[in-house]
Amino acid sequence: MRKLLSLVAVLALGSSLAACGSDDSKAGGDFGKSGIKVTEEFGKKPTVTHRDGEPDKSLVTEVLKEGDGPVVTKGELLTANYLGQIWRDNKVFDNSYDRGAPSSFPIGVGGVISGWDEGLVGKKIGSRVLMSIPADKGYGPSGGNEKAGITKDDTLIFVVDLVGAAANDTKLDADPVAAPATPFKVTGELNAEPKVTVPAGTKPPAKPGKPVVIATGKGKPVEKASQLVGRYVVYDYTGKKQASTWDGTPASASAPAQPGAPTDQLQVGPGPNGQTGALDGLAGIPIGSRVLVELPASKDDKGKTVNAFAVIDILNAFPAPKPASPAATPSN
Repeated sequence: MRKLLSLVAVLALGSSLAACGSDDSKAGGDFGKSGIKVTEEFGKKPTVTHRDGEPDKSLVTEVLKEGDGPVVTKGELLTANYLGQIWRDNKVFDNSYDRGAPSSFPIGVGGVISGWDEGLVGKKIGSRVLMSIPADKGYGPSGGNEKAGITKDDTLIFVVDLVGAAANDTKLDADPVAAPATPFKVTGELNAEPKVTVPAGTKPPAKPGKPVVIATGKGKPVEKASQLVGRYVVYDYTGKKQASTWDGTPASASAPAQPGAPTDQLQVGPGPNGQTGALDGLAGIPIGSRVLVELPASKDDKGKTVNAFAVIDILNAFPAPKPASPAATPSN
C-alpha cells in the first residue's frame, strides 16, 4: 500500500492535525445524487445502501458532512477512516472502523486508486465524503482484486472520514529546547528536514538512551500503544545521512515513483502481543515535538552492523490498529 523508505536501522518506527467539523448532524437521508444512502455520524462505522439498477459510469463525489479543518492538498499523507463496499453485491470488502484506528495514504500522487486521488483532494479535514467509483478509476485497470471479491468491472462505494493530513512542509507548533541533552547539533527550521552535525570520534552507545527532545510540541502527550504520523531523518555515528522521509522513492514494477512524504509507520508499544520497540520511549512526549532517538544496532543488506539514530517530527498520533488482515485497501 505505502511505499516506505528502506532503512538501514530497524525502526519500529506540529500540532495535532486532526480536526472535526462543526456540523454534528447524522449523515444520510434520502438517496442523494449518487443514489446511495449512508447512516451514522462522522467517526462511526456507516451502513451503506443504494438504489436499484446500475451505478453511475463516472466518478460521483458527495460531501455528507463538511469539516472545518484545512483543505487536503496533493502530495500530503492523508489519514482517514473508511468503509469500502461493492455496488454489485453490497459486499463490504474493507473498513478501518473494525480495526479501531484510521489508515494513512499518500493522496493525489498515484499512491491510491485514482478515484481517491480525484475525489478527496480539495476536501476539508473533518469531512465525511461519499464516493461512487467506477471500475476505470478503481481496480479495473489492475484487473480487479480477486481476494476482495472485486472484479475488473465493479463500481465501488467508499465512505471516508478525513481525520488528518500532513506534509513535509507542515510546520511543527513547538518551542525549541535551548540546550538539548545530546552531543549532536540539530539545526533546521521546524517545517524542513533537520540537519545534524556529529562531533568527530563520537561512538555509538552500548545501549540506546532515552529520547532527547529538540523542540517541545504543544499537542497532547503520545499515549502507549500508539501509531504515529511523523517525519524522520536517520544518521549513522559518522554523521552520514542514511535515510529520510523527505527523500522520494523511485518507481518500481508495482508502483509509480513517490515524492517524499510523512509516514504512519511509527509505532509506540507495547504491541498487541506485548512486544516492545525502538520508539516506546516517545510515550508521554507531546505531539508536535522534534525528538532525537538512538536506535538499536541493526544489519544492513550486506550483513554489516549499523549503529544509527533518528530525528523524528511527531505530527500526529492515533491508537494502534487491532491486528487484522484486510481484504483490500484503496491503494494501487
